[in-house]
Amino acid sequence: MKKKLQRLWFDNKRFFLAACLIFLGGGLIGYFQAPAVESVVQSLMGQLKEIAERIKESGGGVLATFWMIFSNNVLSSLMMMALGLFFAFFPIIGMLANGVLLGFIIAKYSAAGVDPWVIFSAGILPHGIFELPAVLFAAGIGIRLGLLSLRSVGLLFAPHNGERVRNDWYDTLKQFPIAVLTVIVALFIAAVVESSITPLILKETLGEQLQQLNLLK
Repeated sequence: MKKKLQRLWFDNKRFFLAACLIFLGGGLIGYFQAPAVESVVQSLMGQLKEIAERIKESGGGVLATFWMIFSNNVLSSLMMMALGLFFAFFPIIGMLANGVLLGFIIAKYSAAGVDPWVIFSAGILPHGIFELPAVLFAAGIGIRLGLLSLRSVGLLFAPHNGERVRNDWYDTLKQFPIAVLTVIVALFIAAVVESSITPLILKETLGEQLQQLNLLK
C-alpha cells in the first residue's frame, strides 16, 4: 500500500502543484480585489449559507455538522475528479472559485481589524492540514484527466502518440480508486477536526470578533 501511495504521489504531484497555483491565484484575487469580486463571492457564500441552514435544521450538533461538512466536501471533490474529464474545466474553475472565496473572507476579516494570520492559524489550519491537500489533490487528478482528454483529441492530428496516450490512460484509471480512497480518508479526518476542534479554537481566539462580522448572516 505504501508503494502504491508513493507512486500515486509521484505520478500526480505536478498536477497537484498546478491546482495549488490556481488556488493561490484565486486567493490573491479574492484578497486584493475583494470589492471587484464581491458579487461573485455572494453567490458562493449562498452555498455556504445553505449548508449552515441544513446544519441548523439537523439540530446543529457536532455529528450533524460533521456529516454535512464531510458529505459536501466528498461530493465536491469527487465531482472535480470525475468532471475533470471534460478538459479540466471543472477542477480549474473549482480551485479558482475556492481560492477567491478564501481570499475574500480573509480580506473582510482583515478590514474589520482581525489579523489574517490568526484567522488562518485558528480557523483554517487545524482542519486545513487535511482538507486542503485532499481537495487540491482531487483537483489535480481532475486536471490530469482533462489533459489526457485534450491529448486524446490531439491524436486526430498526431496519431503516432496513440500508444503513449493509451498507456497514460491505463495508469491514470488504474490509480483512480486509490486516489478516491485517499481523498475520502483525508476529508473524513478534516471533517472530524472542523466540526469538533476548529470551533473551539475559534471561540477561544476570535469569539467576539467573529460574532461582530458574521459573513453567513
